[in-house]
Amino acid sequence: MSYDVAIIGSGVVGLFIAYELAHYKVKVLVIDREVEPGFGVSKGHAGVIHVVQPPFNSLRSKLAVDGNKLYDGIARRLHVRIRRLSALLVARNPIQLIALPAVWLILNRVYGKRGFRVRILGPRGLRRSEPNVNGLGAVEVEGYGVINSFELVSQLYNFCRLNGVDFALSTEVTGAKVLEDEVVLVTSKGVYRTRYVINAAGLYSADVARLFGDEYRLGFGKGAMLVFWGEQTRNIVAPLQLIPNPKTKGGAIIPTVFGTTIWGPSLSIGDRGDRSVNEDDVGVLIRKFSGLLRNRGFTPIRAYAGVRPIPEGDDFIIMYSKSTRHVIHLVGIESPGLTSAPAIAKRVVEMLRDAGAVLTPKEVIKEVDPMVMSRDIISEGGMISDGQGDVVCPCMGVTRADIREAIRRGARTLDGVIFRTGLGMGICQGMCLGRAIKVISEELGIDPTELTKSGGDSWLVTR
Repeated sequence: MSYDVAIIGSGVVGLFIAYELAHYKVKVLVIDREVEPGFGVSKGHAGVIHVVQPPFNSLRSKLAVDGNKLYDGIARRLHVRIRRLSALLVARNPIQLIALPAVWLILNRVYGKRGFRVRILGPRGLRRSEPNVNGLGAVEVEGYGVINSFELVSQLYNFCRLNGVDFALSTEVTGAKVLEDEVVLVTSKGVYRTRYVINAAGLYSADVARLFGDEYRLGFGKGAMLVFWGEQTRNIVAPLQLIPNPKTKGGAIIPTVFGTTIWGPSLSIGDRGDRSVNEDDVGVLIRKFSGLLRNRGFTPIRAYAGVRPIPEGDDFIIMYSKSTRHVIHLVGIESPGLTSAPAIAKRVVEMLRDAGAVLTPKEVIKEVDPMVMSRDIISEGGMISDGQGDVVCPCMGVTRADIREAIRRGARTLDGVIFRTGLGMGICQGMCLGRAIKVISEELGIDPTELTKSGGDSWLVTR
C-alpha cells in the first residue's frame, strides 16, 4: 500500500502531525506498535500546559511557548476540556524570599515580552490566591493550563479518521529501505510504501532512527505521581528551588480537570518498560510537597508513573535523516512534549514542504463531534434510551451508553474505555471493574477472556 506520508507513532505528537496533514490533500498513514493511540509516553503524564521551560534558549522552550498559545483554539475545535490557571513558585524560607525579585526579573524578561504576566505575591497576596498554601511569598506566572489529555488524544484520533487518515495499530516497524523518491517500511503486518516518513515513535524513536542508519542516544526517565480526591489548590503550586533536585524533574501540586489533585512527577532513570511505583517514589513526593499545604487531610486514591525519553544534550531533536530528506526524526520529545505538540506539528509540516512535499489544502474539513457523557445529558434535562442508561460506574456516572460511545470512537481495551469515559477513576478506584469488564465485552462482541487492559498479554480474566 502506498502513502504520501507515514507517521510512526500515535502519541500526542504523532496525532498532532496527522491532524495538521489531515487539512491537506495527502494520503497519510499512522503506524503504532500499541493497540490504541496514546498508549506510549502520552499515557502517563499530568496533563499540564506549560509556560516556563529552562534552558530558555532551547528548542523545547521556544516550542512550548508557541504550542501553549495554540491550545485554546484547538480545544474549542476538538471539544476538549482545558482549564487556564497560574503557576506559583513558593518561597518557604527567608533565603528564598530574598531571591524572589531576581527570579521575577529573569522570568519577566523571558516570558513577559511573550505575553505571559509574571508578578510577585507577598504573604497576603499568596494567602488570598491560595488559602491552603504555606509560604512567605511567591512568583506567579500566568498562562498555564491543565487539559484532559485522554480526551485530547481521542478527539485528535477521531478527527484524523474522519478526514481520511489511515491507522495501522498493533503494528511494529521492523525494517526500512530508502529508495530514490520513496521509502519502503517493513512491518509486522506487511509492507508499506511512502514518499515521506515522520519518526514520532517516542520511547522507540532511537530504534526507528537506527533503521535508517541514524544514531541517537536515549535515556529513560520514570516520573511517579500521586493522585488525591478533591482539589487542594486553585492553581499549580511548586516550591521555589534555587538548586534543582535531579530526582524531582520540577513537579508541582496540580489541580486537574477531573476535580482531583496530582503531586509530581518525580524523576528516576530506569528502563523504558518500568512504570512501577514503589515506596521510595512516594516518599520523594511526600517530602517535597506535603509541607506546602496547611490542610493535608486529603485522600490519596492512586499512584501511577509515566516514562519519558531523555535525549543526549537534553533538548528536542527534530531533524532530517542523514541519508534522506524524505525522513524526519523526532527524538527525545519529553516534557514539555504535550505543550509543544501543536507547534512541533506545524514545524514538521514546514520541513515536509522544504523537502518537496506538495501540500494542497482541502476544500472541506469534517469537524469531530464532542463526546457527550450521560451525566451531561441528564444534568441538562435529557433522557437516555432504554437499556443504555444502566450505571456501570457510580462514582463517575458512567453508563452503558457511555461505554458504547467510547467503543464507537475506537476503544478496544479496558484502558481505552477508562481514558474516554473516566470509568473507575473515582474515589473507590475501580470497585465497578468486574461489571465494567462484562459490559465492555458485551459491547465489543467478545468473550471477557479476550478483553485486555491495554493490549498484548494484559489479560483481565482467567483464560
